[in-house]
Amino acid sequence: MKRFLCFCFAAVMIFIVQSAFSQNVGISSTPITPNYLLQIHHTAANGTAFQFTNNTTGNGINDGFQMNYIGTNFAMLNRENGNFSIYTNTNEKLRIMNDSGIQLINPVDYVYMNYSSTKGYPGYGFRSWNGQMQYKHKGGAWKDFPTMPNIPGNVEWWIRPTGADYIRPLYNPYIRVYDTLQTYGLYFDGAKNQYGGWFRTTGAYNPTAAVVGFSDVTGNQTYSFLGYNGTYTFAGQTIDGSGVYAYVDDPDRTAGFFRTTLNASVAANINYSNVWMANYNFVESGNSTYNPNASYSQLNVSADIPSFQAAVMTYSAYSGGSNVGYSVGGRMQGVGGAQDAIGVYGYASTTGSANTINIGGYFYATNSFWGSSAYAYVADEWNGRKITGTNSVSEIIPTPNHGRITMTCPESPEYWYIDYGSVQMVDGKAHVDLDPILVDICVIDDENPIKVICQPNMPYCNGVAVINKSATGFDIVEMNGGTNSGEIDFQIVAKPKTNYGEGRFPQAPGPAYLKPENDPEAAKADNQPDRNNVYRWEPDWKVYNYNPEDFVEIGDVIPAGPNAGKVKLGNGKYADHVPLNKNSLAK
Repeated sequence: MKRFLCFCFAAVMIFIVQSAFSQNVGISSTPITPNYLLQIHHTAANGTAFQFTNNTTGNGINDGFQMNYIGTNFAMLNRENGNFSIYTNTNEKLRIMNDSGIQLINPVDYVYMNYSSTKGYPGYGFRSWNGQMQYKHKGGAWKDFPTMPNIPGNVEWWIRPTGADYIRPLYNPYIRVYDTLQTYGLYFDGAKNQYGGWFRTTGAYNPTAAVVGFSDVTGNQTYSFLGYNGTYTFAGQTIDGSGVYAYVDDPDRTAGFFRTTLNASVAANINYSNVWMANYNFVESGNSTYNPNASYSQLNVSADIPSFQAAVMTYSAYSGGSNVGYSVGGRMQGVGGAQDAIGVYGYASTTGSANTINIGGYFYATNSFWGSSAYAYVADEWNGRKITGTNSVSEIIPTPNHGRITMTCPESPEYWYIDYGSVQMVDGKAHVDLDPILVDICVIDDENPIKVICQPNMPYCNGVAVINKSATGFDIVEMNGGTNSGEIDFQIVAKPKTNYGEGRFPQAPGPAYLKPENDPEAAKADNQPDRNNVYRWEPDWKVYNYNPEDFVEIGDVIPAGPNAGKVKLGNGKYADHVPLNKNSLAK
C-alpha cells in the first residue's frame, strides 16, 4: 500500500511517496517507487536535485550548497565564496579552497596519499612528513623530494622524448644533452637565436679562458681556448691574450686548420687589422738537421689558365696625396750575421716541352705619368741569358766632385767577348798570343776570326796592320815597311761559345703577361734561331763533378742536378713540396 501526498505550487505538482512496507520516501515531479530510505528523482537530464541554504547564503537559485546531475555526471557545488571541506571523526581531512587550492589537513602533519589498498606508511604514493614532501615507489622506501634551486623567473623542466638518446628542456627543443657513446655530448641548434652560444668569465686568473676545448686522446692531445686571457712570451715578445689560442704537443697534429669546399666562395682564412700587421709568422729553429720556413704557400693548379698562377700574391696601395714614401709590393730581408745573406732568392723549373721558359726573377715597372715602362728577366728563356730586359744596363757612381752619375753599358746585336792589352813593337813588328782562357771559351776559326783594333802610342808611325790571325794569336806590322818601335794598345773581339748559333738580332722575349704564341706579328724578329743548334755550356755541377743537393740544407729546394726542383728531406729523401710535418724529414 502506498501513500501519496500531492502538492501543487504555481502549476507544478510534486509527489511525495511513502512505501508502506519498506518505509522508503521518494521526492519527484512524477509518481515513483523509492528504492532507498530517501530518493530524489529529477525527471530532466540536467538540473539541481538538492539545495541547502541559510540566513547567510540567501535562498536564491544560485545560493548555498547544491547537488545536481549533469547527464551522468554528479556535481556538488558551493555557490558561496567559501571552502568545501570533508571531515572524519570531527577532524577536517580535505579542504578545497575558494582560490582553487586543495589541502590535505592533519593536526600532526603526517598526511598520506596512497595509490594501493595498503594505506599509510606501508603503502606507496606521496606523503607530507613534518613539512617535507616525500615519495615512495612500490617496494621502495620513502624519499624526500629534492629542494628545487632558487632560480629567478620561470623554472623549466628537462625531459627525455620518447625513444630519444638525450634530454632537453621542455620548452626548448634546440638544446640537448646526449647519453654516453653518442656523437655529441652537448648539442645546440641556434636556429632561433642570434648567437649560438655565449660564454664569459670574469675571474682574475692567469691564464683563463671563456671556453676550453681539450681532445684528450692518449698520444694525440689538442688544446684550444676561446677568449684566452694569459701572458705568452716568445722571442723576446709578449702577448697578453688571444681571442683564439690553440696548441698541440703530440706529432701529426696542427694547432689550426681552415678549409672551404663545395659551394664556398670566400677564402678559408681571412686576417684583418687596422692597427698592425694582419698576419705574423714566427719560427724558432735550433735544429741543425733541417731548415724550416717561417711561411710556406703552395698552389696546385690542374686547369689550363692563361694567366699568372702565383703561390703568393701581395698588394700594397697608398691613398694619400703626397710622395713621401714607397709602396712596396713585396719586401724581403735576409740578415746573415756571420754568414752570407740573400734578400730575394727565386727559383723556377719546368718539366714540360722544350718551348717553356724558366724565369728565376721577373721585374716590371711602369710610370703612368710619363707613359714609360721597363721589365727585366733573370731567366733561362731558352738561350741561357742571366739578365734580359728593356732599356740600358747602367751603373751608378757617387763621385765626390761631379755628383751621382750614371755609366751605361754598350749594347751589341750579337754576343762578343772583348779583351784588351798592350805590346811593344820593335822595328815595325809585334806578335800577340791570345790568352789561352780566351781561346778555350771562344769560337775562333775561318768563319769566326778574331777582330783586332790597334792604337799606336808613338809619335812616328806609318800606321799598323793586323796579319796572320789564328786561333792562338796574331801579328802587328807597321804599314809601308816602316821600322819604328814603340807601344801598341790593342782590343780583341772574339765570338764566345756561349749562345753560339743564335746569330744577330735574335728574337727577344716580351713582357711576362704576353706569351710568345700571343706575340703580335710586328713583334716577331727576322732571326728566329733554332735553339737546338745553340751552344750551351755544361752546368757547373757537371763540369766540376759534384752533387748540388750535398750543399743545401734539409728543407731547402734543390736548385740543380738530377733532383732539381725537389725539396730535400734528407740524404736520399725528397718531396715535391715542403712537408706539413717536420717528422717527414729524415732523422
